[in-house]
Amino acid sequence: MGPITLFDKSFLQTLSTDESVWFDQFFYPVIAPLFYIETLADLEKKPREGKTAEEEVGIIAAKTPEMHGAPCFFHAELCIQDMLGRAVPLTGQIPMARGKSVMRDGKLGAVYDEPEEAKAFARWQRGRFYDVERTHARQWRAQIAGVDLAAIKKAMENAGITPKTCKTLADAVAMADTAVKALTKSTGRFDAMLTVLEVPERLRRHVKDRWKRLKQPPLSVFAPYAAHVLKVEIFFRIGLGAHLISSDRASHRVDMAYLFYLPFCQVFVSTDKLHRTCAPLFLRPDQSFAWGADVKTDLTTLNRHFAALPDEIKAQGVYKFARRLPDESNGIIRDLFARHTPRLLGPAAEDTKPHPCTGSDCLDTVLQ
Repeated sequence: MGPITLFDKSFLQTLSTDESVWFDQFFYPVIAPLFYIETLADLEKKPREGKTAEEEVGIIAAKTPEMHGAPCFFHAELCIQDMLGRAVPLTGQIPMARGKSVMRDGKLGAVYDEPEEAKAFARWQRGRFYDVERTHARQWRAQIAGVDLAAIKKAMENAGITPKTCKTLADAVAMADTAVKALTKSTGRFDAMLTVLEVPERLRRHVKDRWKRLKQPPLSVFAPYAAHVLKVEIFFRIGLGAHLISSDRASHRVDMAYLFYLPFCQVFVSTDKLHRTCAPLFLRPDQSFAWGADVKTDLTTLNRHFAALPDEIKAQGVYKFARRLPDESNGIIRDLFARHTPRLLGPAAEDTKPHPCTGSDCLDTVLQ
């Protein structure tokens, strides 16, 4: 099990079923809620010739990591918890909900119920779909189709964001950073920030009271994860106004939302061009962006290697015969291991890596 890796739907769709097995085996995938939602929405999408929508969703579900992957909690809820004072770690650990604290051998740990999303994917693999899921799929596709990026672009242009005032994506990041820093300089701006982050009315007073009680600190100090989400959101809007991000594709709104989950991984892998240009601007120095096509090529090589093993070896199961990268592997996957999990490349490497959720700080106790 290698680096904690966020992936998007576009990447998983490029993989064969066999390649997805090796992705699951050699990485610890972060399953963002957006991935489930995007996949569900395919129930209302016109399928390829010769396939039904249900079959298309089943194919994606069959490739979804099961052995090592962990579902991440929804970013909007994480923002609220962060602003209420329940810290969200931003160091490459996966915030998980529905957990319970337990003690074993004198050590504190956590156990988790199977997420509803995982249960749904198990059903989808068997071709079982509920009416409520079809309704949600229809609503989601309608919501995406109704996103008016042109209106956001126009609003930003009216605010002075143009190709002349913002020439590069790096400029857009700097401007977004400045905007986030300014949002806590007055109560009016703080209220506007709560609106952008869609904090429920019933919670706004509690958030604001805490902010005042702490003497109105910058958002990056008050709620670091909420500051990250807000920075990505403002960057996206600036990018539209400056014509650096196209307003012609409503799906860009969903694509950008994957960046909300960057703090919870070591590697982000995608085949989306918007991710390729924008994600590196928000990565920590200890994180990597990997182009999906390159990772797929390496997974294909790994699949050929393991497929060529004698049947008696393969009969032992993946956990036995593929616990480590083969020495013949010299591609991007080995490079990612070398940077993020080098101990797994050593001659005595064992699967001793701590669980990549936030351990005792996990949202198991926070969100009960």
